[in-house]
Amino acid sequence: MADNGWNEDKLGKEEQRQRKRMAVLRTGARLFNELGFDRTSLTDIADELNVSKRTLYYYVKNKDDILFQCSRLAMEFMADEIIKSKEATSPALHRIESLMRAYMDLLSNEFGACLVLCQDNVLSADCQKILRQERALLDHRVRDLINEGIKDGSVSPCNPRYATAALFGSFNWVPHWNKTGNTQSYKDVADQFLKIYIKGLSA
Repeated sequence: MADNGWNEDKLGKEEQRQRKRMAVLRTGARLFNELGFDRTSLTDIADELNVSKRTLYYYVKNKDDILFQCSRLAMEFMADEIIKSKEATSPALHRIESLMRAYMDLLSNEFGACLVLCQDNVLSADCQKILRQERALLDHRVRDLINEGIKDGSVSPCNPRYATAALFGSFNWVPHWNKTGNTQSYKDVADQFLKIYIKGLSA
């Protein structure tokens, strides 16, 4: 039987707890993506992990908390990529391409797919606000890069808001029709998408 993250061998107590928490989140995200958030119960997640439902409460508050934590993990990954895009010195167009490749890589895993397949309107107003602020940071970073590209001559003049909406609109749709979760498959899609978009943005 495959290791589902519940194996405690040779791990300290805190490492065990963090590994089990991640197992709960990964399993929850995968089931949300496969079955839908509404049709997935905590019992389903517990059964998948071969533990009791009661055990899950050591690691998460409820089903909504799983969705929120999964989405936060996805956005934390992109926060690191945003920082990289600010530190890089290459032309803005190249940094847009790198950032969007990282985003597609994120969408190929459970957390990234969960971010776009599950609506956050089931969460509390406070949780929705946090996630939407984090998404806005990513959206505005791409807009800023497009503006930088127009200034440095690597991007042709365009409306940054519309260009960014086109990029994320197409990328966010991929987990809806590509259910493989295969990194190489998503990389191939990114290659094709970016051929179109980078050519369109290029000055």
